[in-house]
Amino acid sequence: GQVSVYLPPWEPETEAEKARTAEFRDAVKAVSLQAANFLAPHSLADDPEFTWDWVEHRAWAEAAYQNDARLTSLIPRLVPSRVSEEDFWRNYFSHIFAIKRQFALQAAGDAMPGGRAAPEEAGSSCAAAPSQLLPRQLSAAQLAAVSYPEKFHLAVQYGVHGPPLPNLSDADRILLEALQTQATEGPCDKPRPGMWDSAEAKAKYEAWKRLGMMSDAEAMHLYVQAIEVFDANWLDWVAANQQPGVRSGVGGEAPSSSGGKRNGSAAEAPPL
Repeated sequence: GQVSVYLPPWEPETEAEKARTAEFRDAVKAVSLQAANFLAPHSLADDPEFTWDWVEHRAWAEAAYQNDARLTSLIPRLVPSRVSEEDFWRNYFSHIFAIKRQFALQAAGDAMPGGRAAPEEAGSSCAAAPSQLLPRQLSAAQLAAVSYPEKFHLAVQYGVHGPPLPNLSDADRILLEALQTQATEGPCDKPRPGMWDSAEAKAKYEAWKRLGMMSDAEAMHLYVQAIEVFDANWLDWVAANQQPGVRSGVGGEAPSSSGGKRNGSAAEAPPL
């Protein structure tokens, strides 16, 4: 008889995903870096195309569990004390659905005249990609399909100038700063703060250091996902506050930290 083989969800299925296999795998694997992704679903969980059946998805959940060590540590921490096992996996797969939707939309944009540049044309490093302009006012739905690193810069713009993020703790703020620094500067290569440095400076250093050799692309995805956890509708604010033709916040010159860090996430990487 036939034997069914279930692959983990970071293995590409569509042509759009296969065309950017490494980026797709990084994005999906990054979901398990944030416990919040298992406690709350992505906003697209209500999308009619997102179908969830615990019995049908159990095999894919098992494949992910066996191949991602982070999942083996998260489940005993979160299930059942903070979330049921079914909701744990439903939330996980809703975030993966959002990533798959993003890759599909970006591929559709590539196929249109004037679509975004291919990855080799845009530069090999996300953090080093050239500044780009938003050519016109875009809706939140259109902004959701913007590729990286532009989407990351939009999230930073929101982090600096948008409304206060609800329930943002100091630890969350420091993690956001660490992810932003990792995305723009790479792995921590600064000396450890000294005895007389502030507790916050030491906490920022430790948060950055813990990210290890995480790639800039993964750090960007995580930063955006963290913003989405605190405000699933953050792109609505960006859409309503666009300034077409202005580079600031879309891969261009960022306002200095003296211009006001609203959520503790400066547009330029904070000194750690």
